[in-house]
Amino acid sequence: MTAAATLAGGSTHPARGAQEVARATLVAVRRASRDVAGDPAGVWWARLAERGPSSPEHSLVAVGSERFPDGTPVDLTSLPSRGRRPAGWLVDVRYRRTDGTVVHVEPAEALAGRCPPLWFAEVHHATSGVPAVSLLAFRGTEFRPGSLVGPHEVAARGTRMTDRVGEVRWWTRSGVVDTVTVAPELRGRGIGRVLVTVAEALRVLRGWAPLRSDGRLTDAGAAWLAAAPPSWAPRLARRTERLPDEPAAAEPTGVARLFR
Repeated sequence: MTAAATLAGGSTHPARGAQEVARATLVAVRRASRDVAGDPAGVWWARLAERGPSSPEHSLVAVGSERFPDGTPVDLTSLPSRGRRPAGWLVDVRYRRTDGTVVHVEPAEALAGRCPPLWFAEVHHATSGVPAVSLLAFRGTEFRPGSLVGPHEVAARGTRMTDRVGEVRWWTRSGVVDTVTVAPELRGRGIGRVLVTVAEALRVLRGWAPLRSDGRLTDAGAAWLAAAPPSWAPRLARRTERLPDEPAAAEPTGVARLFR
């Protein structure tokens, strides 16, 4: 990712110039973001480092503000972040710089709302003809809140996949979302929004296609999307096909087959 800013007048020292660009960008971001109210029209992506570019862990942060166009990558790793994030941040995915392994996922309070503390599991569907992945949300003490683990780790703790309280599944090449589910007793508490935002951050980190819908929706799915943030609008196709809502079941269904 490259900084989405240019330094007026430039600098003859490359390292110093990069730091000045990052510093100017960070200051501008903070000033502009203070004035943003309500749901933003776009989400841009900041890369941060606690102690500068040599930090073993970096962060990919989704920021909801109009400072940069939707989807813009902004590299701020040349300046130590010291735990600070741009105003309007939505989710922080911290990862190891060497191999991209996710260390911690932290949703902002403004995004999570009344969402209970969650940990996550990433499941790649090997039996799918087209590469697909699911992000599952769990609550409980098996892992620390914000952990991202694999299916084998989930099983090793004696937890079943059906114990999830939410899930988003999508095809990684096209970005088309197949399913968004939330446990009935937890709907309306922000779990769906957290899941989709974290999934979008993971796809940016992995270099996959942006998440989107293809216009085939259940009534529940259409109602859920009607309340979606404005920043989602460019990704949501106009409803072209009405799908039947799935029947209630013992496991979470919610808005299952939301985009199928």
